[in-house]
Amino acid sequence: MKNSLFLGLALLGAATVPCVASYAGQQSGGSIVLLNAHIYTPAGWKQAVAIKDGAIVAIGSNREVAAKAPAGAKKVDLGGKTVFPGLHDMHVHPMGAGAQMTECHFSQEATPAQVIDAVARCVASKKPREWVTGGQWQGISFGDAGPNKAMLDKIAPNNPILLTDVSGHSSWANSAALKIAGVNKDTPNPQGGVIERDTAGEPTGILREAASQLVASRVPPATPAQNAASLKRALDQLLSTGVTTLVDALVAPPIAQAYDDLDSKGELVQQVRGCLVYGRSPGPQISFDQVLASRGKYERANFRPDCVKVFMDGVPTAGHTAALLEPYADNPPGMTDSGREKGILMVSPSELDPLVTKWDKMGLTVKFHAVGDAASKAVLDAIAAARKANGPNGPLHDVAHLTLLAKDQVARAKPLRATFEFSPYLWFPTIINDEQLKAVGPNLMSRAWPVREAIDSGALVVVGSDWPTGTPTANPWIGMETLVTRRVPGDPGTGPAIAANEAITLKEAVDLFTINGARQMGDAKVRGSIEIGKIADLIVLDRDPFAVPISDVHNTNVLKVFIKGRQVFAR
Repeated sequence: MKNSLFLGLALLGAATVPCVASYAGQQSGGSIVLLNAHIYTPAGWKQAVAIKDGAIVAIGSNREVAAKAPAGAKKVDLGGKTVFPGLHDMHVHPMGAGAQMTECHFSQEATPAQVIDAVARCVASKKPREWVTGGQWQGISFGDAGPNKAMLDKIAPNNPILLTDVSGHSSWANSAALKIAGVNKDTPNPQGGVIERDTAGEPTGILREAASQLVASRVPPATPAQNAASLKRALDQLLSTGVTTLVDALVAPPIAQAYDDLDSKGELVQQVRGCLVYGRSPGPQISFDQVLASRGKYERANFRPDCVKVFMDGVPTAGHTAALLEPYADNPPGMTDSGREKGILMVSPSELDPLVTKWDKMGLTVKFHAVGDAASKAVLDAIAAARKANGPNGPLHDVAHLTLLAKDQVARAKPLRATFEFSPYLWFPTIINDEQLKAVGPNLMSRAWPVREAIDSGALVVVGSDWPTGTPTANPWIGMETLVTRRVPGDPGTGPAIAANEAITLKEAVDLFTINGARQMGDAKVRGSIEIGKIADLIVLDRDPFAVPISDVHNTNVLKVFIKGRQVFAR
């Protein structure tokens, strides 16, 4: 059942977007009144809402709103349908997700034979020496030995192949790709990365973290037009699920240019914060200070590149790249001598603390990838250093993922004004979590993604899908359900759960996707709830999530989306 449900969710995430409109920049809709609705507001359920020039001007009963409606307002009868504020995805990689839709792709649950068959078909469609890229393979599916380059060499002796794993933190290359990149027995591990090797010291084809870039940097880059098209595909998919505001958690100059290209054509409808990625690629690159200095040329009404992304560690899977306070549970013989028994802390505190202090003073939000408990501790230490140097009122820095947040670190966030960001799309039994359980053991996984503790601490808590990394869909309704159940979507409460003691209520889950996201964006006065004076970012649903069994919430469909009062999506 687990596999079939997960495959179904993947298909749900890849569904065709029925209808997406576009508009230019700050342009907002005219006057409109939504009547006979079931509207979720901080003051309780209401029947109607009036919008003028993109803002909410009246809320109440049909009669009350009709009396205050702007002259000539268009009236829309919703026939009792539910209306929510627009949703926030605070951690997503849309251009990567859009590009993946056209690459060599196979299910995250695919067996080794299914993976090889799928890749062989992709190779057959290519010319000799043409690259094959895609994913997402699952290390645990290949057993203890894992995948290796020889498996790909058999089906592609003349085509370079680079396949990303389900976590996005490891890659699998064949001999042709390694040769092009000059990766061989004598190639040293790059800082923050690992080239896996066999007993003779030869690269196996598995590249961890920064080592993946040794080969990825040799893949011919997409054209600006291809980048813009990939970005648009994913943004449309997000819009169809009700996401009206998002944080792009990994922005390099080509991605920033793609946002600019969409905006210039009036096709960037959502509000986007872009996080410029620091120190991800080895070798010659544009100075990060230069990237920061040039960010203003990409800033638009709907795109704010006012965030820095820092990768502190990797993931707690077979690669052992998440940074832990204690050794991994499944360390094989010899791992202790390798220096990786506790994973990889990619940025040292001596480097991180002054950087965060500098960016904090510049008014930049810092988003940290911090999966392991050692990584999140180092991040909170860096935020503390910035607060001590610059005062307590700087940007709300964001500690992301937090799969293994240490219990004694939870209470630090609120006084530091640090935001805890979780990814609630993997909080149910899947093969991904089977691999994590094997790697770190049941004690750590019993508190995986401790969102209940985080909310109870008083810290600001938000959520992000991390799509397409680790999850086949960014559908927020799956996230809402599994925040509450910690079970496979659709499970009525009889199946296994992951860290069930960290479950929260549906009301709390909705807050994470709405008003809490707006608070993190600095937009709570204008977004995140349906109130008079706020921007009319609204979504119309086919059901009231509060009125159906919790196991049905993941089936919620978005029927219409309004941004600044203008309808930009209809199903």
